Amino acid sequence: MKEIKFLHIADLHLDSPFIGLSALPQPLFSAIQASTFQSLERIISLAIKETVDFVLIAGDIYDSEDQSVRAQARFLKEMKRLEDAGIKAFVIHGNHDFLDKHKEKLALPENVHVFPEKVEMVTMKTNRGVDVNLYGFSYDERHIRTSRVEEYIVQQPADFHIALLHGSELTSSEEHDVYAPFRVQDISKKGFDYWALGHIHKRQLLAESPSIYYPGNIQGRNRKEAGGKGASIVTLSEAKTVIDFVETSPIIWEEVIITLPENAEINTCFREITKQLETYQEKNASYFLHLIIETTNNQKIKTDDWLQMLQEQTNIDDSTFVWAHKISLQKKKQTSTTHWSEFHLAEKEIASAYQHLQAESAFYQAVESLHFESGVSRYLEDLSEQDRLILLERALIELGTTLAEVEGDE
Repeated sequence: MKEIKFLHIADLHLDSPFIGLSALPQPLFSAIQASTFQSLERIISLAIKETVDFVLIAGDIYDSEDQSVRAQARFLKEMKRLEDAGIKAFVIHGNHDFLDKHKEKLALPENVHVFPEKVEMVTMKTNRGVDVNLYGFSYDERHIRTSRVEEYIVQQPADFHIALLHGSELTSSEEHDVYAPFRVQDISKKGFDYWALGHIHKRQLLAESPSIYYPGNIQGRNRKEAGGKGASIVTLSEAKTVIDFVETSPIIWEEVIITLPENAEINTCFREITKQLETYQEKNASYFLHLIIETTNNQKIKTDDWLQMLQEQTNIDDSTFVWAHKISLQKKKQTSTTHWSEFHLAEKEIASAYQHLQAESAFYQAVESLHFESGVSRYLEDLSEQDRLILLERALIELGTTLAEVEGDE
């Protein structure tokens, strides 16, 4: 049975300015500035170690069209490492690093193929004699408002056909549909064995057969991009597709909920917070933590004072660090309103739907019909990730209230 193994990454955003973080202590800011480069270096080491057949990079290599020489040089260095290992790379440019033919760029080694602004097909044969056709295009401007799906046409025979696309699912919102919009049902029917997507920074498998997959970005850049980031190793055979995620980001953004007992005194607060930080200090990575302290109505904590204390105690000279970048207070949630689904017969179905709708593409697909209502659409605003999650939580509570009324529960 024929099989290929390749590495799929996207949204490297090399040389990201990390807006809003320049006030950090210099060692921390320097570390986060270097994080995208460090993650890429780890990814290329992974590709070489795993002896993949090739590497796919699905757009936004750089953070802006004004690609710094520093960022280009670091990317060139890593591509040369692939070349020395006999591994080819297939690259498309996205909305952040769209092609600008008027600007000079460092020449990439011969093992790197950059797709042009029109959909192109290239062929390759792996070391084990497997024929692969790869298809893709690069952005030539920041916004591409029309779908390019029709340009992806399976050509000449090959063992596997793989498409690279930097874009987002169609939402029927002019504001959102500016990045080569597509419908999953449309690209599923095109006859490709795998769709290597880029643009969305959260890992998402949109479909399984064929696999239509976002690997997410390689390094979180703010608290909205929480969790481990990295690369995906894809093993594609005639029978199945296996996607293995490998974390490579040196810095991880994470939310930590610390629940304090009722009427907790200052010593209890200090003990619980420091104990939580110590668990992260034992890990082999650096963390930016948003501490969310759950309290009762009777408790008051001066968050600015506590944050300053925690930051002053952070050892920023170590190779890894744990930095509390924000402290928030929230009232302790009542099981009867927010966790009601854990006791419902449809617990699994409700949890699955709630998790599914947390993805940006799934959320906007669910509310798509609202954009067609003239009396409603003009009042719809662009929602942040936090806004969407709050709406989902409120919807879950409302669903619980409604079901309780229908089922006659108190």
